[in-house]
Amino acid sequence: MGNRSLAHYKAFLLAILMAVAALVFLQPGTALAGDEEDKSYNEQVIDDLMYYKYSFEQGNIDVGAMIDHLQDALDKLNLSDVQDYMRDDIRQVVRMVAAGMADLPAGSISARTTKTKVIISLGEKTLPEHYRNVILKAEKLYDRLAAIGLDDMVQLLQESRPKDVIGLTIPEGYTREGVQVILPLINVDDFEGLEGYSLLVKGNEVTFKVPLKILRSKEGGGSLSFSYKTIEPAPLSIPGPNALKSAVYDIDIYWQRPDGSRVDKQTSQVMLTLPYRQGEVADPLYLGVFTYNEAGCDWNIVQGSFSSPGQVEISLVNPGKYAVLEYKKTFADIAGHWAEKDIVYMASRQIVQGLLDDLFLPDNPATRAQFAAMVLRTFGGMEITPEKPTFVDVIPDSRYFGAVEGAYRAGLVAGIDQDHFAPGQNITREEMAAMIARGLGTGYKTTADLSGALEKLKEFKDYDDLSPWARESMALCYQLGIIKGTPEGFILPKAYATRAEATAMLRRVLNILEADKSTL
Repeated sequence: MGNRSLAHYKAFLLAILMAVAALVFLQPGTALAGDEEDKSYNEQVIDDLMYYKYSFEQGNIDVGAMIDHLQDALDKLNLSDVQDYMRDDIRQVVRMVAAGMADLPAGSISARTTKTKVIISLGEKTLPEHYRNVILKAEKLYDRLAAIGLDDMVQLLQESRPKDVIGLTIPEGYTREGVQVILPLINVDDFEGLEGYSLLVKGNEVTFKVPLKILRSKEGGGSLSFSYKTIEPAPLSIPGPNALKSAVYDIDIYWQRPDGSRVDKQTSQVMLTLPYRQGEVADPLYLGVFTYNEAGCDWNIVQGSFSSPGQVEISLVNPGKYAVLEYKKTFADIAGHWAEKDIVYMASRQIVQGLLDDLFLPDNPATRAQFAAMVLRTFGGMEITPEKPTFVDVIPDSRYFGAVEGAYRAGLVAGIDQDHFAPGQNITREEMAAMIARGLGTGYKTTADLSGALEKLKEFKDYDDLSPWARESMALCYQLGIIKGTPEGFILPKAYATRAEATAMLRRVLNILEADKSTL
């Protein structure tokens, strides 16, 4: 062997020896012979902990394992010889643990790519194990941390403990294409402790909030699947050149049986949050979330909550195409009308509709069928089209069939007798009060004190004209400011209401409902 080759061979052996020595040195509990005598027992424990901290930072162990190593270190420490720098090192580890408690670790996510999307899935045990191995185990650190004077770290862990939400962050590289998330059902035997929790799935734009209780299953197997992607708005009929204030999102959501077959059913407990371009909004009053109606080639508004700047949350009931629009609907015959603002607002929310192409006819009397449709939409109800009509005078091919049936089944309206609704009959103020009161009694909070409301009604000159069945309803609506008396002292229970008056009343109802929701 030549001198040059021999030198290379020696260098190669030396490199191997140095690498082995480095590996040995980095193992927890290992120290160089010269350092063994200089390090105290506690220093060795902290060195081991720092090794695991480095491993955690590199993604080699998850937060649950880091908690185990921290607990082990705290158990081993000689409490009479804990130095300040050791406490600082432990603080670093606790802060890392606290930061990782709220989210599922990236290692618990399984991802695979198809031609059109990335499929993210969790194991059946992922959520139960995160609760047991992270949330519960972190509580066991409290006493040992307090024993070495780290009460501030106990407080940090307590504040960082997920109270009702566990996060799942989709890695950024996966969110550029379509994303599908598959959440397995959780067997009841593994569900303990997860009651009251939701999983917050966070993409780079949209988020889904899934109550874990809907994943609870006696048999196990099966899953909830949802997906999203942005699509081009060009093929869709956007109502106006500047109406679109967000991307258009194609959202799918469905259940899967254990064999993978699809089950479409409503999942209204899943909340969807969409971003919108806040800086482009001219009037937030007319901002709303809309879903595209493929059959009618138009957009239908969805009730949403604009609780955070630039974001809106809706209850995800059905799959479809969703977007945030600034939509303002007006009519040719309402300019200067006393109810113009109420009509424009309620028409933009698609609660009231015109009778002709561009006419609202605000001073025409409102009919019972028209008001049934208005009140149904005010309370967020859905039209229903049963095979057999409830009333003989509201037939399936009539304009208000679905609205009357939906309002009747929601408990908002009643017929004039068992078989008749009288859809074309003009509606009276006391009839409107009864419908509104039924809606306010279906789960919404009201803050009015009604103890003296009935007595106040007796002050009106035409109190005796008020039907006994309508007195409590009229009292509620009067007390809440929905129905008002005249300056002359009349409440006019038998008077017919115009379409403008009906719209103004329901605008006041909507204000009450939205105020109640903001305080839930």
